[in-house]
Amino acid sequence: MHNEEAYLDMLRRILDEGTYRKPEDEEGRYELFAQPLRFDLSANKLPLMTTKKVFFKSLAVEMLWFLSGAQDIEMLKQNKVGIWNIWANEQGVVGPLYGFQWRHWRIDPAVRQHYGGAEEIDQMAQVMKTLAERPEARSHMVTAWRPDHLKLMSIKPCHILLQFYRVDNKVSLMLTQRSCDAYLGVPFNIAQYSLLTHMVAHQLGCEAGEFIWVGGDVHVYENHVEQVRAQLEKPVHGVPTLHFKRKPEDLFSYRYDDFEGR
Repeated sequence: MHNEEAYLDMLRRILDEGTYRKPEDEEGRYELFAQPLRFDLSANKLPLMTTKKVFFKSLAVEMLWFLSGAQDIEMLKQNKVGIWNIWANEQGVVGPLYGFQWRHWRIDPAVRQHYGGAEEIDQMAQVMKTLAERPEARSHMVTAWRPDHLKLMSIKPCHILLQFYRVDNKVSLMLTQRSCDAYLGVPFNIAQYSLLTHMVAHQLGCEAGEFIWVGGDVHVYENHVEQVRAQLEKPVHGVPTLHFKRKPEDLFSYRYDDFEGR
């Protein structure tokens, strides 16, 4: 199955077949392990779920924030997106999370001589270069999981590994997500990383092919069960589409106003 129907089937299986856990001082949850989903992005499709509300502005601005590489949430606040407020300290900093690792991976001083003395790696810029120059490569990878920085982060990263794949003029992306709130977070992340796939393809003069989501610990919290059951009764509508109003000079220069949905 493709798209929203497959996601809904996963929700159903979590409730019907999943393991129930109730860790001490945590909300009870039903969970499955290692769940894959595939989404067709051809013809500008953007898999925003139609059986629940997913706020496009929030997910798009957050992706632009990731791509900026910032540790502070000022860009989110300027765009009136408050999803990271709870995780920021009094200075508005969340630590070296997602985008920081994507754009500013700090090189171990012991091996800097192998990198021309550079202090950091811009993983995302490097991937854009290899996708353009060596599309057949199997190393179009970006990771946000850095064990030695976890204690500096306000929260451990959940969506941790991106692998891009290019054949001719089609670009696809597989995202590995370690911890997955199937009702609230997963629809958000599916649309968000599908947006990133479209952005990367757009920059390369290509088309988006497919987004593949692989969830590790995929769960529905006990207090969401009734909402999930209600969602499963709703009809699925047509897949929305995404269009770009302009092509910026690089992947890191998009603005929210550059996106147009239909």
